Amino acid sequence: MEDEEKMNTKETPEGSPKPGILDRIVTIVLLAICLLMAYLVAKPLIGKVSGNDAEPKGPAKTTEAVVNVSTYTVEPATFVRTSTMGAQLEGSMDAHNLYSTEVAGTLTALDLSVGQTIQAGQVIGTVDPSTPGEVYKPTAIKATIGGTVYTVDSYVGQRITTGTSLATVGSSGELEVVAHVAERYLSTLEEGMQATFTASAWPDERFAATIKTISPTVNTTNRTVEVTLSIDKPDARLKEGMYVSLRLTIDQVDGALTIPSTALTTYLGEYVVYVADGENARRVPVTLGSANDTQTVITSGLKAGDQVITAGNVTEGTRISVVK
Repeated sequence: MEDEEKMNTKETPEGSPKPGILDRIVTIVLLAICLLMAYLVAKPLIGKVSGNDAEPKGPAKTTEAVVNVSTYTVEPATFVRTSTMGAQLEGSMDAHNLYSTEVAGTLTALDLSVGQTIQAGQVIGTVDPSTPGEVYKPTAIKATIGGTVYTVDSYVGQRITTGTSLATVGSSGELEVVAHVAERYLSTLEEGMQATFTASAWPDERFAATIKTISPTVNTTNRTVEVTLSIDKPDARLKEGMYVSLRLTIDQVDGALTIPSTALTTYLGEYVVYVADGENARRVPVTLGSANDTQTVITSGLKAGDQVITAGNVTEGTRISVVK
């Protein structure tokens, strides 16, 4: 009997789960799978009963960003371009040529020097009218005019006639501003144009001046034109020989449409600006004219009243909000 019971009983290997425990684990796993499937099937029905859809209807809506911008209103105005250059204050000169009106001959003496002051009737030299075979007494040369000697035009030993200039003599008048302006600005200069200048002694005070004369010749060495300006209101503080900083108008356009130069940009190799068009930015190609340090003249592409965007990162079609 005992042997029969041993034959009907199998020993379980050490460390293996007993058959009863394995059946329970399988049952629990199958039950969990059934519950998960039942939940997935019933979830849509539960959502409809509760009135809350689990999935949103249609694509999600996105809000387009709005960029704050500043604008500049385009209006016709007088555009002025200036150039600053060095100049000098000089006394105006009423100069005349001094001739020997007595006789022709060899200049044997000339008592003249630059800066010397002479009087009319003063003896300034001698001339020997002798010719080969004939001897004459040297004749004194007298000044026909008085003033300050600016240049000495003849020299001792020179053969002169009554039409030879011995010197340039004149008198100093009111102070003037003398500047040498680059040749490229010559087409924009006119007599009567206004200018201002400052002196180093009074750097914050501007003195007004007006173009008086423009030299008819160009200096071939530095390609400049000498321009003389009269001082509108003479001031005792200004002295001859002073170095001044002259601000000269070199271009002026009346009724020009101008914009801040910072509003300009490029697109595909051409200049463009962006204007406020309702709630959006619009790209506009433009043609440029003259420009100064801050403003640029627009010759085509814009009209009076356009609102040019001057601040704000925009492109074509960007939604904008104009900040006053």
